[in-house]
Amino acid sequence: MTRLPRFSAVLLTLGACAALAACGDGGGGGGDGGNGDGDGGATVDADPNAVIDGMLPPGCDNPGTTQCSDCIDNDQDGTIDGFDIECISAADDDEGSFETGIPGDNMDGTWQDCFFDGNSGGGNGDCRYNTCCMYPPSDDRYCTDAGDLASCDVLSQDGCVENCGPAAPPGCDCFGCCTICGDQGCVDIITNPAIAPDCDGSNIYDETACPRCVPNADCGTECDANPDDCVLCPGEDESDLPPGCVDQSCPEGQEVCDAATPCPAGDFCSNGCCIPEVVID
Repeated sequence: MTRLPRFSAVLLTLGACAALAACGDGGGGGGDGGNGDGDGGATVDADPNAVIDGMLPPGCDNPGTTQCSDCIDNDQDGTIDGFDIECISAADDDEGSFETGIPGDNMDGTWQDCFFDGNSGGGNGDCRYNTCCMYPPSDDRYCTDAGDLASCDVLSQDGCVENCGPAAPPGCDCFGCCTICGDQGCVDIITNPAIAPDCDGSNIYDETACPRCVPNADCGTECDANPDDCVLCPGEDESDLPPGCVDQSCPEGQEVCDAATPCPAGDFCSNGCCIPEVVID
């Protein structure tokens, strides 16, 4: 299977394009995102507010105010908002890294509850999971304390699967271990900035920056582009679907979304699938 780099790949179901254009139909492409030049939609090459024509995610008729909802390719990597693997919700205000910019998020490198709920550290009672559970058993960071190891069995904990599972994007478990694909294949990496602050979509093959992990099969959503499932991993697009897959599908309980098919109210289109929106109290 040929896999394109996430940072240069054509987006999931939105097709290829040949030109860059400002966000919108005829004005304001450069005006509301930062440089204020308001060039009326002219073709641009180096404008940080440029977006790729034909690849806009749902909701761009009414852009939001964060980097992951503003219909702008803020990090100029060829992917926008929920189709950028570094965006986990419309509340995510950092499109260029696995940081979210949400106060209190991504700050706990030891205990996790639901990683994708906007307050990833442990303590709010919906789950309790030690990050040592994420490492392969052969890794010396794997759990050695009996109490920590017990937390790895999420099915024994009330709330983990129920509260955390639905919010996990395709290819990620509930705790931030994600299968991400690029030009050298797919890898399972830890996306928690508290553990891997230097990891982003451009260096997924650097094991020092992006430590390897073992996805928790009990809690989260797997990706597997085969004729039975056709679920794309982050970094893949529809060109990665094998023969027999007519269209992309999503994990059970999630609906497919693209520019023409927005998610239901309260959901966020992440990697082509609808996940519950993060609500910041």
